[in-house]
Amino acid sequence: MVHHIWDDFPEIQKGLESVKSLMISELSVIHPEVKEKIIAYMEAPGKYLRSGLCLLLSQSKTGYIPEGKLYLAAYLETLHLATLIHDDVIDEADSRRGMQVMSKTFSNRIAIYAGDYLLSYANRFLLKASNLLDIDKDDQYLGNHKLIERILAGELAQLMNQFDQEMTMKAYLKQIKGKTALLFALACQLGAWEKGISKRESRLAYNLGQSIGMAFQISDDLIDFQVDKKRSGKPRMQDVQNGIYTAPYILAKESDHQISKDFQFTQGKKWSEESLENLYYRLNEAKAFEKTEELINAYLVKMKNQSQKLLAADEAEQVVAFLFKIMDRQF
Repeated sequence: MVHHIWDDFPEIQKGLESVKSLMISELSVIHPEVKEKIIAYMEAPGKYLRSGLCLLLSQSKTGYIPEGKLYLAAYLETLHLATLIHDDVIDEADSRRGMQVMSKTFSNRIAIYAGDYLLSYANRFLLKASNLLDIDKDDQYLGNHKLIERILAGELAQLMNQFDQEMTMKAYLKQIKGKTALLFALACQLGAWEKGISKRESRLAYNLGQSIGMAFQISDDLIDFQVDKKRSGKPRMQDVQNGIYTAPYILAKESDHQISKDFQFTQGKKWSEESLENLYYRLNEAKAFEKTEELINAYLVKMKNQSQKLLAADEAEQVVAFLFKIMDRQF
């Protein structure tokens, strides 16, 4: 079952069903219980945004979705699933896609190894896509041969930046650009790829995906402060309790220098509901949430402009409308 956000795109829906089938059918030797859990993740009604964007850009740019693009989409989605499993360990989340997370079903160690397995497994799809699409192994537009290295570097950066009160907006934006926006950027670049694509078009597609990814992650970070556990799958304000400082807190700290002293952000601290509410009040007083919305909107403006430069007018209008729907969490 494909998430209903794709209801207006029947060809994408059909393609994503094929992507799911590929991801499941290619799984090989792995412990049966872990394999069963991974398949449950794959079959759950996730949004499949990165793989969906890859197929959407292919259809919008070239008018069709070749078989090789399905393998590229499976490549992206498998990489993304690996990062989700890793993230749930860091976030101490309980649920994902309506089910108990890997780390709670088994252990943190098994979850980390399962995520690592998927990072390796993803390359199988990339190789098949390259053969089907007749992509030169040195083709600079196929994405980045250092992709997994960059994904893991982003995850490590987030861990190393935990409880770092010197975290700046520049460092935060660099972190999410390497951790989240990278896959969105590659999704659009791979989706738009075709033989003979120019450097300009390839870079434009990459930048479009990067703008989408930046807006999406900052929006997620804002949601962490504003949406309860029932909707988000993890406790409200979990990031700041875990020492992961995101846009709302960093922006507030820039104007309210006493925050870090008043709330004692230390590892192992047990936050009371009163302390969390007081922190939320201080961030609100510093207009941190409004400033975060402004930052998101700046990336959305970039996204719209890049779409209009990359795609024909009608296609760009449809894609932009869909992306704004996603950003508004209208699903």
